[in-house]
Amino acid sequence: MTDPDDHFDDQFEGWLDRHRVEPLSPTPGAYERIARSARRRRTVRVTAVAGAVAVALTGVMGVAYRIATGPALLLRPDASATPSATASPESPSPQPPVSAGPPSSPATSTPVQSQRCHTGELKVSAQAAPGGGAAGSEYVWLVFTNVSAGTCTLYGYPGVSWVTGPSGQQVNDPTGRMTNVTPARVVLAPQGVAHAVVHHAQPGVYEPTCHAVDVAGFRVYPPDETASVFVPWTAHACSTTGVNIGAVSPILPGLSE
Repeated sequence: MTDPDDHFDDQFEGWLDRHRVEPLSPTPGAYERIARSARRRRTVRVTAVAGAVAVALTGVMGVAYRIATGPALLLRPDASATPSATASPESPSPQPPVSAGPPSSPATSTPVQSQRCHTGELKVSAQAAPGGGAAGSEYVWLVFTNVSAGTCTLYGYPGVSWVTGPSGQQVNDPTGRMTNVTPARVVLAPQGVAHAVVHHAQPGVYEPTCHAVDVAGFRVYPPDETASVFVPWTAHACSTTGVNIGAVSPILPGLSE
């Protein structure tokens, strides 16, 4: 007996033989387009893989950095800390060392102005003025020497009066001031000197109203000071108040005229 399926297969194969289709040839440039598409897909895959690797490495490095530089890992709540990891309540927390600040810049620092020369820092002496004096006049230099270890300044007029001794009585009014000389600040380094000029007329010029007496020297107050020094200088001075009181110059630098 013939199987119906065999008859169908014969008919189908015969139909395929009568209607065989020839394969189509590829169009010009098809292979090149396929190759370019494949290269693009490989480039995309390589770029994606490289990006993923970079992201992964960045995350790993960040974790490693936090582990190396960050605070110590916290213990689990149920874990007990070792004695070395906990500070005793009595011991204070260690303080970070204090770094020394930079010194002041010499270029921007403001120099400290020298202070005024005080009486105790000065040695005062008297000497005849160079060239002597004019007829009927006497000129004496009061010399101020800085005997301290620091620099100081003198400015203005000293206070000067005749006295009969180191702790003696003042004779006549204090010496007046020379108004034809402009005061200037004088800086005295240690052992530096300055001077003031004292001018008096000879007592005989003012007799019989002068009433000249012997004097032992000057009582001298440095500028702006309330303590005085006695400077020996034997002379004659008018004792009548306001007669021939003379005049003193402001402090002048050095020992030149």
